Amino acid sequence: MNSRTAGALCAITLAGMATAGAQTLPADVLVNPQTPNKTVWHFPKENSASPEERPHRRDLSKWTTLSYEDTRATPPPQRVSLDAPLAGDPARGRQIAMNTQQGNCWACHALPGDAQPGTAGPSLLGFAQRGYSDEKVYQQVFDARVQNPYTFMPPYGAFGTLTEQDIRDIVAFLQSIR
Repeated sequence: MNSRTAGALCAITLAGMATAGAQTLPADVLVNPQTPNKTVWHFPKENSASPEERPHRRDLSKWTTLSYEDTRATPPPQRVSLDAPLAGDPARGRQIAMNTQQGNCWACHALPGDAQPGTAGPSLLGFAQRGYSDEKVYQQVFDARVQNPYTFMPPYGAFGTLTEQDIRDIVAFLQSIR
């Protein structure tokens, strides 16, 4: 497993699934209210048994986690439909997919131009040849739990991680991969 895949799986483990209201966080969640975004990552310190806490770029404290102590509710999967023509920009979709602070698709999937592909999800090489409809792909990126309730894929649209246009652009990018 490469470092990007490991990082993505850590983020998924920490972020879990959804916003969970104002309930108390479990004790084993990496949150520090003193940091700008509350959420922290543990990084190893050289010659030390204690990790260093570094701030995460997002506040993930409202999302449920995979902690056994986290009893906050997870919102149900959200089914959506693609109401208008896709109107996505494949170039922008590629930028979002390859950006570690946005889609970060390459952390789990093999994509064109990625020298160190992720392996947690299926390869997306030759994706257009699979013949999926834009609507099916849009649903998968928006909230994959509709099609697979046990997925590790983050529900990018259902939890507001990506906008509707971001998802349209990612779908256009995926549908352009020959």
